[in-house]
Amino acid sequence: MSKKNVFIVGHEGTTGLRIHERLSGRGDINLLSIADEDRKDMTKIADIAAGADLIFLCLPDAASIEVVEATKDLNCKIIDASTAFRTHPDWAYGFPELGESYRQKIATNRYIANPGCHSSGMIAILKPLVEAGIVPADYPVSVFSLTGYSGGGKKMIGQYEDPEKEVALHAPRQYGLGQKHKHLPEVVHTCGLATSPIFSPIVDDYYAGMEVTIGFHTSHLNNNPTAKDIHDALLAQYKDSQMVNVAPFDLDATNGLFLAANENTDLDTMTLYVSGNDDRVMVHAILDNLGKGASGAAVQCMNIALGFPEETGLAVK
Repeated sequence: MSKKNVFIVGHEGTTGLRIHERLSGRGDINLLSIADEDRKDMTKIADIAAGADLIFLCLPDAASIEVVEATKDLNCKIIDASTAFRTHPDWAYGFPELGESYRQKIATNRYIANPGCHSSGMIAILKPLVEAGIVPADYPVSVFSLTGYSGGGKKMIGQYEDPEKEVALHAPRQYGLGQKHKHLPEVVHTCGLATSPIFSPIVDDYYAGMEVTIGFHTSHLNNNPTAKDIHDALLAQYKDSQMVNVAPFDLDATNGLFLAANENTDLDTMTLYVSGNDDRVMVHAILDNLGKGASGAAVQCMNIALGFPEETGLAVK
């Protein structure tokens, strides 16, 4: 296969930088670049994109929309890391493990929306359970998610890594208290939920890693499933996946763990654990918010879209 030309628009942000790191050493990719003074010039961006097989957009929503419009007459594929197109019917949703139809859309569509980090954990847990008929669409989902500060971008990274940072930054901080977090629409849309989950995201004083936890009262689920029923449904969904792993079912062992949110830091995989008991089950998704939660997922989608083996260039556990 000949080299593919790839252009990262927004390469100076955390997601763009990590994508660049993953691709810069690959012999099958030729990275196109733009001068710093031209990085907001839509004409220059479109000119470079015209020579690309695929472009990544690592930009705020409004800027992504502007680039998509400026390149609409070109043939390059686009993977957008913003929230702008994650529920758009014409865009593939970049989570191939959700089923063959998702993988095929990533392979064939011109436009691919990269999932959010928190939402990747939520969707990985919820969608298989909704599709298996275990979780009703109107179940009152409540989600806890702990993340490292790198998910907040350069500004937040600078705040946390300042040696004279304020005292509050030494402690976990809950945010998104108004229940309007930008990742919720894609969760509702992708999982077919009747209402948005109650979502409690927390950022803490470590660089990268995320743990998303959803608890279930099994008496309020369909057919009163056991913890193993829930584990079996997740295992059936991901048994052939290299990127999403389901830990073995062993409640005694799992319940005795101290699950660390940075377990998969620097990896592009996600691990799911089932804990609790047959009355109250918890499912945990552990991933790197910059890996399977951002740039790793984007490169995985690029591999599928351009015909490379799916795991090429990725850190797989």
